[in-house]
Amino acid sequence: MALVELMIAMVLGLIVVGAAFAVFLSNQRSYSANEGLNRIQEGARVGLELMSRDIRAAGGSACSSASEVSGSGADVAAFRDTPVAGSASSLTVTSAEDSAYRLASANATSITLEAGQLDSAEDAFAVGDALLLCNARKTFLVSATQVSGQTITHGGLPAGYDLASDPYASLATVAVARFRSMNWYVAGNPRGGSSLYVSRQGAAGEEVVEGVQALTLQYRPAGGVYANTPAAGNIDAVHVQLTLSGPAVDGAAMTRTASSVVNVRARTL
Repeated sequence: MALVELMIAMVLGLIVVGAAFAVFLSNQRSYSANEGLNRIQEGARVGLELMSRDIRAAGGSACSSASEVSGSGADVAAFRDTPVAGSASSLTVTSAEDSAYRLASANATSITLEAGQLDSAEDAFAVGDALLLCNARKTFLVSATQVSGQTITHGGLPAGYDLASDPYASLATVAVARFRSMNWYVAGNPRGGSSLYVSRQGAAGEEVVEGVQALTLQYRPAGGVYANTPAAGNIDAVHVQLTLSGPAVDGAAMTRTASSVVNVRARTL
């Protein structure tokens, strides 16, 4: 009788252990699925937010959108004519950085920042930086050749224009900020997958979000309909779509798509 009872107890024990193991596996799969989904959602949120910030600022500066962009060169043309450029799978936007600074004085080849904004101009600017100098009438793109104290020396303005002596735009309307050119794209990463990258000022790409399989873009011209390539100079919105993948669950890769419509607002201010 004792042997029968022992066998029954063993069978019941195995049933309980099997049920517990099944519950454990189910919980593990649920945890893995939720963890993978959370990572995808976080990656989508970060990618869309960073891209949206750049798109909203495209073509913008600390000065009026009516300020005439003067000069020549590829960066000048991009900022003036195509602040939103790219294709169906890559995006380039140009603008001034968010931080802009007022001037205490200026001439045709140098500017001095107003005191109290930075301990030193070197805290925000460095030799070789592309700078956007603008007032209520004109906007220029110059390169910093020397930074010392509160003074930045640059390559000079077209036709010797002096920001401090324009009778139609006082020095109080002048601001300086670093020029920003951002290229967003998807490429393979060193781990055998693919990621969302950004290249700043034409430098090597920086990995932003892992697991992005595709970037799909459409551009809407003012008063028009979305297209896969942007029309020059008059884009007022961009539709951004990211396709992301996460860890495999039950042998199948988890894939999600996130999208957002971003208005280009800087040139309307």
